[in-house]
Amino acid sequence: MYQKTLVFICIFLFFINSCKKIINSEIARSPGPSSCLANRNEILSTNIVGGQVVDNTTVPSGRNTVGIVLPLGNSMYVVCTGTVVADNLILTAAHCLDDIDHNNVSPGHIVFSDQLNFSRNSVVSSPITCWQKHGSYTSCADTNSLGCTLFDIAWLKIGNSATANYGYNTISVLANPQLITATESKWMFGFGHLSDSQSNTSNRKYSVMSASSINFPDTIPGGAITNFNAITFNNAYQSYLTVIGPNNQPGSAKGTCMGDSGGPVYLNRNGNYILAALTQGSNSVLTPHPTNTAPPYSFNSSQYALCNDGYGVYTTIGNYINWIQTSSGVTLSLF
Repeated sequence: MYQKTLVFICIFLFFINSCKKIINSEIARSPGPSSCLANRNEILSTNIVGGQVVDNTTVPSGRNTVGIVLPLGNSMYVVCTGTVVADNLILTAAHCLDDIDHNNVSPGHIVFSDQLNFSRNSVVSSPITCWQKHGSYTSCADTNSLGCTLFDIAWLKIGNSATANYGYNTISVLANPQLITATESKWMFGFGHLSDSQSNTSNRKYSVMSASSINFPDTIPGGAITNFNAITFNNAYQSYLTVIGPNNQPGSAKGTCMGDSGGPVYLNRNGNYILAALTQGSNSVLTPHPTNTAPPYSFNSSQYALCNDGYGVYTTIGNYINWIQTSSGVTLSLF
C-alpha cells in the first residue's frame, strides 16, 4: 500500500551514482538549520541485495538500525537508513537530505521498527528535532566532480530516548578507518530495494553479510585510488572512504541498493559489533562495473557498479568523529 506513494529515482551524473529522488524545486544549499548548532547542548525529554529479513533481534544490529522518512509532498518521500550512535543521535548519509529545506528543523521522522511506517504519529516513529550535514559536503546534483562522494555524512536528533522509548541500543564507532581490512566480513542493513529491478514492497528491514574473505577480498581497480585522490585531494580515499565487494557470485549477489543510503556497515571485533561506515553509492572510478564474478576481477570503467554487482563505496566514520561530537554536542562511544 505504501509503496504506491514512494518514488525512488537514481541520479546518474558523469558515471556517479547517488541514489536519491528528483524534485523540481530549488533548495538553498546549507549544512542544515543554524539553530541546531546553537542548541547542541539540549536535554532529552525522558533493503539490501541478497539479504534476509531482520526482526529487531537480529545480530548484530536489529536494535541499532532505523528507517528515515522525509516527506516531500504530493505523496512522495525520501527513504533512507540510519544507525543509533547515542540515545538521541542517528547517523546517515548527507545526500538523503539534498532536497530538504535547510531551515526545516523537523523534516521527517525516525522509524524504530523492522518495517517502515510512513506516519509521523505512529508509536514507532519519533520526529526529527534537529539535523546537520557536514559543512564540506556538496551534492552530486550541484557538481560533476567526484568530490560529491566525500563528506557524505549527516546526523539527526530526536527529542526522546531511543533506549527508554523504543528499546533500541547505541553502538560504538570504529575510530580508526585504517583498521578495516579487505578480507573480513562486513554486515550491512537497510530498508532499500532487493535488487536493481525489485523494490522492497514489504518495506521490511534487511541484512546481508559480505562475502569478503581471503578468496574474495574487497577489490579496488589498479590505479583507482591514485586517480580518485588526484581528482579530489591527497589521501581523500584513505581518510574518508572504503570499498566493499564485488559480491556478485552467480545466484548469490550481496550488497546495498536504493533506500539503503546512510545505513550501517558493521564489523565484529572480539565478539562485539561496531559501526565502521555508512552506505554512500558507487562511481566509475572506485567501483566500476565488474565484468566477471571471481578474482582477479576485470572492470568496465565506463560504467559504475549496479546493486546486483554487490560493489559499493562506503563513508568511513572515524575521521568525522570530532565533527559529529562538536557540532551535535553528543559524545560517542568509540572503539
